[in-house]
Amino acid sequence: MGVADGSNCLTYNNLIRMKRTLLLCATLGMTLGAVAQDKLESYIQLDMTSAYLWRGQKNAGVSLQPVAGLKWKGLHLYAWGNEQLSPPAGVPVKHEIDLFLKYSVTPQLVVGFKNVYVNTRGDKLFSFGHIKHAANGLDALVAYEFKHLNLEWSTTIAGYDGYNHDGKRSYGSYLIVGAPFKMAALDWNAQVGIVPYYCSRYSDDSSSGFHVNMCALKSSHTFNFSNNTVGLTPYTQLMVNPSARTAYFQVGVKFLYNPAKAK
Repeated sequence: MGVADGSNCLTYNNLIRMKRTLLLCATLGMTLGAVAQDKLESYIQLDMTSAYLWRGQKNAGVSLQPVAGLKWKGLHLYAWGNEQLSPPAGVPVKHEIDLFLKYSVTPQLVVGFKNVYVNTRGDKLFSFGHIKHAANGLDALVAYEFKHLNLEWSTTIAGYDGYNHDGKRSYGSYLIVGAPFKMAALDWNAQVGIVPYYCSRYSDDSSSGFHVNMCALKSSHTFNFSNNTVGLTPYTQLMVNPSARTAYFQVGVKFLYNPAKAK
């Protein structure tokens, strides 16, 4: 009996030690996972596109659009640029650099700021003075993702802007309603762009303010390489401006390198 009791006691003690070891390993694993999520993530991206389309308007022809970004604990800081490869003769070469700072309040809700710099529309870099002389425009933005619908609202709060009917700063705003979906092995995104009130920067505005100036449908597919760290995404987009009665067709390809996506 004594030997049997000793064996049972030994077995029981081993089980306790095993449980403690497993619990310690699980706790350590969750801790390391949380630390990994808090690590700084970086990525670079390059779009080659047949046209730079923006809010129902064609801003440039064939262009390169580089992106470099950092993500950390819900913060997302990135720079986006546009460089037109073949500007029209006699027209000043236009460069655009956009700086974004966003924060994910929840997985669905994102708030942030965007600074748009264009070299041809103001005095110097970081000039936020009078509307006519501001090379930069600062926007506040908020975005929310529903299950089948995305909303993004932006309002210009400083720098370059349009005018209202009284000749004062309009604090121009824009609403984008998007509906992403999958069909026939492709990723699709249908978007509608709305100008909620009059802003002189939208030359297509033939109304007193509220109008829809963008209806777009984009299709794409992403091919992943190198353990998912490299992505290649060809895409096409049809954009119609109902207010200006114009339409554009765009084709391009996006290259993405994100070492944090390695599996």
